[in-house]
Amino acid sequence: MPLFPTSIFKTDFGEFAKRIASEFVSFPCPGCITRIPDSPSGFCRDCLDRLPLVKAPACPGCGAENDGIFEVCGKCLKEDKRNWKRAMAVMRMENYGRELIHRFKYKNDAPLARPFGLLAAEMLRKSGIKPDFIVPVPLHWTRYCTRGYNQAQFVSEIVSKETGIPMKKALKRVKRTPKQANMDGKERRKNLKGAFSVIDGDICKNSAILLVDDVLTTGSTLMSASSALLDSGAGEINILILARG
Repeated sequence: MPLFPTSIFKTDFGEFAKRIASEFVSFPCPGCITRIPDSPSGFCRDCLDRLPLVKAPACPGCGAENDGIFEVCGKCLKEDKRNWKRAMAVMRMENYGRELIHRFKYKNDAPLARPFGLLAAEMLRKSGIKPDFIVPVPLHWTRYCTRGYNQAQFVSEIVSKETGIPMKKALKRVKRTPKQANMDGKERRKNLKGAFSVIDGDICKNSAILLVDDVLTTGSTLMSASSALLDSGAGEINILILARG
C-alpha cells in the first residue's frame, strides 16, 4: 500500500497546498478583516449585508436599478446610445460599496478580488448570458507599473475560474489618458478616443465577448473598449462591472 493516496500526486500542487493550509488557517473576511467569511460570496454575512447590491429590474445600459418606465434608467437616457447589448453591475457605487472599491482600486487591497469575483460570477450565471470569452479592460502600462496590478484582470480571472469561460487579453491600452474624475461625459469621450487597440483581431470575429471593468460612471471607457472589439469583428458585447457610479 502506498504511503500517500495516489490521487494526491494527480492534484495540482498549488491546489493541494491550499487545501492543506485551509485545514490549519482561517483567513478573515477581506471586507472587515475581523470576522471569518461565512457566506458563499467570500465576505462575512455582516459585510455582505452592507453592500448596496443591485436589485432587479436592472437597466441594460449600465446595470444599475432601473428607476423609471423606460427600458433604460434616467442616467442612461442622458448618455449616448450604448454599443453593447447588456450591462450587469454587482452593486451601486455608494456607502460601503464605494469604500471597498476604493480600497481595491487605490489602496492595494488585492484580496478583495476574490469575493468581488465570486459575486460577479454568480451574477453572470443567473443572467443567462453565455460569452465565448471574457476580456478585462486593460490599464496603460504606466498606470499598471504604478498600481502593480490590474483590478479588472484579477476579477476576470476569478469569474473565469468559477464559470469555466476562458479569459483572453484581447485588448491593449495604447493611449495614456489623464484621470477622468472631474470630467463630464463629453470630455471623457474625447479623452478616450483611440485609447484601445485589439491585440488579435482573429479571435474577435463573430465572438460574443464579456467585457469586465470595476466601475462604470459615464460609460466612456467601456464604449471605447467595446468599439475597438466591434471594429475587429466581434459579434456581441456584454458588460460586467463591479459598481455603477
